[in-house]
Amino acid sequence: MGVRYIYDAEGRKTGVIVSIDLWNAMSARKSANKQDEVGYPDPRKYRGIYRDLKVDLKAEIQSLRDEWDQI
Repeated sequence: MGVRYIYDAEGRKTGVIVSIDLWNAMSARKSANKQDEVGYPDPRKYRGIYRDLKVDLKAEIQSLRDEWDQI
């Protein structure tokens, strides 16, 4: 058994069941590639990316917040 999906009454996927063998293989591969994971960014790659842009970051942040408030 590899992966089995769980569906709701409308036929939409709502969950997944993964076999323990597949889970263990994925976990072993994940721990081997710790630096490649999402959630473990290397901040050195992004340092200074906004330095050359002529952007007011505080104004941009505020406009993004305003977009969320409109919802």
